[in-house]
Parts: sequence; structure tokens; C-alpha cells
Amino acid sequence: MKNIISLTLFLSLFFLNTSSFSQQGFLHADGINIVNGAGENVLLRGIGTGNWMLMEGYMMKTEGFAGTQHQIRAKLNEEIGVEKTDEFFETWLANHFTKTDVDSMKAWGFNSVRVAMHYKWFTLPIEEEPTAGNNTWINKGFEMMDELLGWCADNEMYLILDLHGAPGGQGANADISDYDPSKPSLWESQRNKDKTIALWKKLAERYANETWMGGYDLINETNWTFPEGNNSQMRKLFGDITDAIREVDQNHIIFIEGNSFANDHSGLTPPWDDNLVYSFHKYWSGTGKGELDWILSLRDAHNVPLWLGETGENSNSWFTETIELSESHNIGWSWWPVKKEGINNVMQVKMPSSYETLIQIWKNETNVVFSEDEVFDAVMDWAENHKIENCEIKYDVIDAMFRQPHTNETKPFKHHTTEATIFATDYDYGRNGYAYFDQEVGFYGGEYVNWNAGWAYRNDGVDIERCSDAISNGYNVGWTAKGEWMAYTIEVEKEAAYTFELRYAAEPSNGQFHLELDNANIITNKYLPGTGGWGTWGTYTVDNVVLKKGTHQLKFVINNSGFNINYFAFTNPVSLTKIDPEIIHLRTDETGKYIRVISNLGFDNAGIPSSSDFNFEVNNSEVEITKIEVDAQNNSVLLLESNIDLIKADQLFLSYISNSMLSPFDDPYPTFSKVAVENLSPDFVILPAKIEAESYLTNNGFELENCTDTGGGQN
Repeated sequence: MKNIISLTLFLSLFFLNTSSFSQQGFLHADGINIVNGAGENVLLRGIGTGNWMLMEGYMMKTEGFAGTQHQIRAKLNEEIGVEKTDEFFETWLANHFTKTDVDSMKAWGFNSVRVAMHYKWFTLPIEEEPTAGNNTWINKGFEMMDELLGWCADNEMYLILDLHGAPGGQGANADISDYDPSKPSLWESQRNKDKTIALWKKLAERYANETWMGGYDLINETNWTFPEGNNSQMRKLFGDITDAIREVDQNHIIFIEGNSFANDHSGLTPPWDDNLVYSFHKYWSGTGKGELDWILSLRDAHNVPLWLGETGENSNSWFTETIELSESHNIGWSWWPVKKEGINNVMQVKMPSSYETLIQIWKNETNVVFSEDEVFDAVMDWAENHKIENCEIKYDVIDAMFRQPHTNETKPFKHHTTEATIFATDYDYGRNGYAYFDQEVGFYGGEYVNWNAGWAYRNDGVDIERCSDAISNGYNVGWTAKGEWMAYTIEVEKEAAYTFELRYAAEPSNGQFHLELDNANIITNKYLPGTGGWGTWGTYTVDNVVLKKGTHQLKFVINNSGFNINYFAFTNPVSLTKIDPEIIHLRTDETGKYIRVISNLGFDNAGIPSSSDFNFEVNNSEVEITKIEVDAQNNSVLLLESNIDLIKADQLFLSYISNSMLSPFDDPYPTFSKVAVENLSPDFVILPAKIEAESYLTNNGFELENCTDTGGGQN
């Protein structure tokens, strides 16, 4: 009986595992879609391993004097010797990308890894082969891929092999492919081509039956001008590689990148394999609705899937918009890179002071001299800081990639309360226009735009720099501009009137701000005196700022530029019964339908005035108030509706001539006469008129630049 039970259990587990294996199956092309073994659509959301197996000068900070991996190795051989250089590279490979990295990627939402491979970890260069034409295989690269595939499989993530550095180098941009112009490139040597074909066959044979192997990205970012004037050499090599792979592997997708950094697919169509996907890359370009039409036409013409195989290196806004655009066309993506020094990655590597000094020495920017041991220690410090536990996780980047493409809702960056200081840099996660508003939020092509002028802390459009104040989270908001703002989710523990304390620094005296709670002003426009310098910090206070208990959105609005912001706080709460009722602000809503009368204490339904208690003037003509009600979303706001549609050009004035408008404590609000109403109505014009192109209400992808036409301004 025991044996029968054991056999039954074994068979049950066998069929369960077999069913699971069959259900997952191999990724493959199905028309214009990438699907799994069950025919279910798979939208690849991937990460590129970046600098791990192929070092690029810009990530190593050695661009300009050692932009390629072979130059970096040669520099180290010269400075610390071959033995220590080999030790550094071993440590680098061990630290840069690990199982913990893959586990984290899975937890954050990624479902695939695109590994940027250098052929030198798998086989010798043709110049070093003991017998010309032979292929000496190196275990290191294959063992690394075995281990990486295991990490991916454990997390049910797909691994895509990317030959980032092909034998000889595939691109004139040497830093990307480790091309050495003193030696024949991939395209100038049949032996290099043969080695490339043999390497792919070796890899395909090894992984032919691995279901978590997502596919083979044959050659990364060719950028080469061929003597034939076309891509016929690429087509021939890709075809030969495909034939070699299909001799041993019928299961996996083959990804094809074009020339010109992956985007010129001319001569590479029609598809020559039933399981082929065209890959393109996208950097520093627009994100509007039609931005992918050029590649979508290729997909539609040949009924083949597309993959955005490499993108990134931009702002959070650009990340969100690019992913939203890509996924709207059912195109998966892979981000680049996973980590480097800088704010616009999933992980930020901290630059050790020793390595920073070493780079300055190598660039002749300092008189400091390092010994051999100090050079070795510096590069080992750099390798140590690439461990995930030594990196700073950029949750703002992750949120911009996975949550924000699918919602306009904001999310608290930190738990803010009235019991603690709120640092200006800790505004909510979210899109521009919802969590913050900044005039420059990304680089969309043309003249370079630095979206975060201080290049610190967060990758949004808000400009952030390191802070010198005594109390600080290390950073402050700077380079403020008129109309910009930041929003904060705040929990008010006690309904009260607070003293608002703003910690700021200003060289001039022209800074102005106001504060809103749930879209209603709680502090009107305030002028900030100069403090004596951009790093000279002072405190500005406003008394009797009313906050209602509960969770609210607080918005700090810059009315005029000219000050840096460190933090603000709400202190010294007093009972609302001890302060006088006050009308804080008058403004229209953005539709032009309502005038919003914003108070400090709020309104009671029993204390709503009548229409005859107000005089409303539009362009010096009296207009009737037809309806008055308390805003259902915020009882601090009284909504006045007139019988006309307001436009932004209208001049608006409101008077209150009664004592019938009462606070919840039955205290009357004071009268006021002919107070200007801030007009946020739509910006219509009466024809004939001149309309400036930049004066749009909404903008989907267009960029502004300085205009040289008569009148100047922008176009």
C-alpha cells in the first residue's frame, strides 16, 4: 500500500509539473504579438544589465581618455599590473549584478532581464587564437549565463541574451561595443563574423530547452557605414546566425536590431524566420501619439512583433510617457541601465571619494598622486559600491515606470504630519501637473534640457540641490520659477490654527508663494525678503493658518521666482474659536463657471448669504449671481455661479455687502469692496486676433524653442 501511495503521489507531482511546464512554454512570435506557451500575450517589462559584462566609459567616468573596456583594462594594467587588474575585474563581475538584484527586479515589477554580453568572456579574440580560425571557449561567460538564467527562472522572469560587444566590435561608436580601430571590426573580418556565428550556435545549443530563456538579441546597436551603401552585410550575417541557431534550437525568439543604433531596418525585411521580432531603441525623442508610427508601419507591413529593446537615460516624466506610449501599442520594453552613478536609474551607485580622486588624477585635474596600492584600493572601492546593498534604490524612478503610466493619481513620498518638519524635496510621487508642476521635465530632443538643474535626490522636473542648512534631509528645492509647485499628502492630527514656518534662502527680495489645501488657498500670496544669499537660510512665518483634521493634499505654489526652499512646518496650534473669520482668496475655477470664495474657517449651510449680498462686476459691468452653495469637496469654499461664461481676458471684481455669511461658529465674515478675482477661466480669444502657438491649453508632445521671427518669444 505504501508503494502504491508513493507512486500515486509521484505521478500526481509529475503531471502537475508537466502541466505547469506546458502552460508556461517558450516565448514566441504570434502575428504582431509575443505570447507564451499557452498563447497568452506577454508584455516584456525588462531591465538591461548595463556596465556589468561590458564597461562603457560614460558609466565608468573614464570617457575621453578610456572610453572602451579594452582601454580601461590597459590603463589598469599599466597602473596596477595584470594580476591586480584581473582581481578587480573578478570582483566587478561578482558585485555588479547578483541574485539579489534579480530578486529585487522581480519585486519591483520587472519580468525580464536583457543581459549585455561581451564576447571576450566566452571566447578569445581572433588575434589571440592559438590556431587561426579555431574558437577557444572560455567557461567564465557560460557559467555566468547559467547562473543568471537560474536566478531568472527562480523568479519566473525571462532572460534575453544581448550580444553587446561582438567579436571585433560592431560599431564605429567604440565605447558601446569595445571596438578597437587598430584591429578589424566585425564587418571587416570574416573570421570575426565566423566567431560570432559560432558563439551564437554554442549559446543556443546550451539553452535550447530552457523555457525561461526569452530569446536571442543577435547584435546590439550596429552603427556602421557599409561600402555597399546598404545593410546587405547585416542581412547576410543575421541570416547565417539564424541558420546556425536553428540547427540546434527551434524554440527561441530571435531579436533583430537595425543599423544606426538599432533603428534602420532597411534591407532587413521581410522576416526570414517564423519566430523573429524586430527590436528598436529610443532615446532623447518625443513621446507624443505618433512618435512610433515609423516602426509600427514595419510591424503592420510584415505582421511581426516589435520590442523596444533599449531605452532610458532621461527624466521620470519621459519614462512614464514612453512606457505609456509603448504599452498602448502592445510593445514591451527593456530599460537601460540597471545602475550607475546618477539619479535617473533604478539604482544609483555612490561615487567613493577615492575613485573620484583617481578620475581627477587620470584627467589631470589635480596635483594629487596615487601609489599603486591607492589606485587598486580606489577601483576596488568603486566595485564594492556596485553591490546592491551599497546602492541607493530610486523608488521615484520605479514608480514612474510601473505605476504612473497607468494613472494620474499621486502617492505619498513619505508620511507627512503636522507633528513633524516637511522637507520641500519630499513632495508626492506622480506625474508633472499632478504631484508637482515644473516647466522643464525631460529631454525630448533638440537642445539639451537638464530637467533637474541640481542633479540630485529625485529624477523629476523639480530642481533639487544639496543643502547647507543646519537642519536638512540633505537637499533643498532650487531654481524656482513662477507657476511651479509641489504637492504633499499630509495628515493633520488636530483641527487648529497653526503658525506656518518656511525655511528658505534668497539673494533678491522678489520671491513670492502661496499655500493651498485641497485646491483652496490657506495662505495668500506672500512676499519673501532676501536672506543675503542662496545658501543663507532664514525663516518666514505666517500666523493663524487653518488646517482641518484628516488627510489632505497640500500644495506649495511659487508665485514668483527667486528663493530656495528647505522645509516648512506647522507649529503652535490654537483653537479655531480664538481666531477671526477671514476671506482668504477669490478666484474662478478652471472652467470659468464658478467664483470660489475661499475662507479660513469654512461655511455653515445655515450661514450662506443670498445673491443680493454680492456685487459681481465683469469688465466694469454688473453680472447677476444666480446660485450659491458650499463646495461639497471642501466646506472652506463657497461657490458662486453667474449667468455668463467667463473667459481669461475678463476683468473680475467681487464685493460683499452684508453680514449674512457666517462661519460654523456663527461669526460673520467681514465685508469687502471690489476685490479682484483671480481669473483661471479658459483662454479664449475673439477673432480677428493673433494667436501665439505656445499659448496652448494642452500640449501632447510638442516642444518650445526660442523664436527668431519678428516679435521674438517662442515657437
